[in-house]
Amino acid sequence: MWTHRLARLASIRWHTTYQPLRLHQKHLTTAQTSEFLRPFIFAVHPDFFGRHPKERAVNEYSLQQLYNHLENIRQQSVQASPKDLTFYLRNSQGQAFRTVTVSLLTRDVYTTVSNILKTCSLSTKDLQGFSPNPAAPFPRPIDWHHSYYTYTGKKNPNVATHQARHRAKDSLRYFLKTTIVEARKNIESSLPVREETDRLHAILQEDLQLEDLRWMSRWDLNTFRACLKSLGKLLREHPDIINNLKGKTLVICNFTGVTREGYIMLSSKDVEHQWLSSLSSLPRQMRILCSLSTAERHLSDALGGVTLTRACSIYVMPAGIYLGLLKKLDNALRRFSQTTEGQRSLQRIGRGALANIEMNVTSDSGRLSAFSDGTLHVTASTQPLDLIDFLLENKHKVKYIKRKHQRCLLEETAAIQSCMEELNLAGLTKEDSVTAEEMMLCCKRLIENPVELGVSLNDTRLCIGHIYTKRWGGELCIPWNWNY
Repeated sequence: MWTHRLARLASIRWHTTYQPLRLHQKHLTTAQTSEFLRPFIFAVHPDFFGRHPKERAVNEYSLQQLYNHLENIRQQSVQASPKDLTFYLRNSQGQAFRTVTVSLLTRDVYTTVSNILKTCSLSTKDLQGFSPNPAAPFPRPIDWHHSYYTYTGKKNPNVATHQARHRAKDSLRYFLKTTIVEARKNIESSLPVREETDRLHAILQEDLQLEDLRWMSRWDLNTFRACLKSLGKLLREHPDIINNLKGKTLVICNFTGVTREGYIMLSSKDVEHQWLSSLSSLPRQMRILCSLSTAERHLSDALGGVTLTRACSIYVMPAGIYLGLLKKLDNALRRFSQTTEGQRSLQRIGRGALANIEMNVTSDSGRLSAFSDGTLHVTASTQPLDLIDFLLENKHKVKYIKRKHQRCLLEETAAIQSCMEELNLAGLTKEDSVTAEEMMLCCKRLIENPVELGVSLNDTRLCIGHIYTKRWGGELCIPWNWNY
């Protein structure tokens, strides 16, 4: 009797525990999803918020996030993370709107669509009438946690697939294939903006008698054009400040003031009255440049006649901050010279011993380095003994680096010109952080085998940097060390 009961119990356990799981989900295709979400899309579409730029931007961003979430659900290999999205909904007359927050917590399309419609008080009658697909067996094989393969020593079959997919998306071929068509359209559509910006730039530079007028910001060309219009309007209303700008270099960037090179900086984030205040006080601000020259001369005398240079394309520094760094380093050297060790160390760099060395004080703290143009970059917090050792160790090295850099600049110019002609590019630039050697290597690889890229680069604007990104106006930024 007990044997019969055990056998029956084992049979029940097998049927209840080890039978394959079956999912009863309502699967929606892409077309069905679009059909059921049509009332919601009609209520939140950005095109209906033309007079409300804030609400339009919020809806545009949230819709993109919603589409990405639905796509991640369909691609089982991509993890769809929960998130809350804010939308502005129009009423039936389209005159006003209200705010709703949609929570994307589920991982199936049907429940997600149903939750969106219910949250926005939209009808779900058509969705509820949708008949589910037949029950499907639980997908196999099981995607085990990576610790299982680590413990058992078995090979994870998904690693190679994920790595191959990741490498493909990080390739230049994939990036160009997915962006170049839209980039060419953006180049064509942005041409009127570029032409107007060039016209405003030329007029302002001539009217103000500027040495140069530059744009140094990560904002797009539309922002630069708006800044040029605002500057022109400001000068027409206050012509008395024009004399303060004659012969100067004016840069529109991310802060307002005067740099250590003597450039006049105007922040694209400031309003016109802040620009007016800064430009009106330019004569007083420019007087600090005389103090910089005095401080540099004192520091040079203390360090064997080393040449203090301010020019650097990477570090844009206000004149007041630079003066503080010079005084801090000069005070440290003065205190060091009063010690016995300091006197012995300073005797190692006699007067004029470092006259041909260029030194740039770039920040308050950091590491000492020899830059690619042959300039020694130092910091104000460097210990005097370490600074002296660094200057003497690199005294002869920087001369070789400087000669090599000058040669590379000529070769870089030729490489850029050759690359533009060979590939028929509309433009080819680089970020300041890309060295001449890196730029030459990138151009050489682009020219060597253009067929491997998979697309033609005719009439394309390229910027060589460190990441793949698509910029406003159709410019494509690629890393200098790209791979196929």
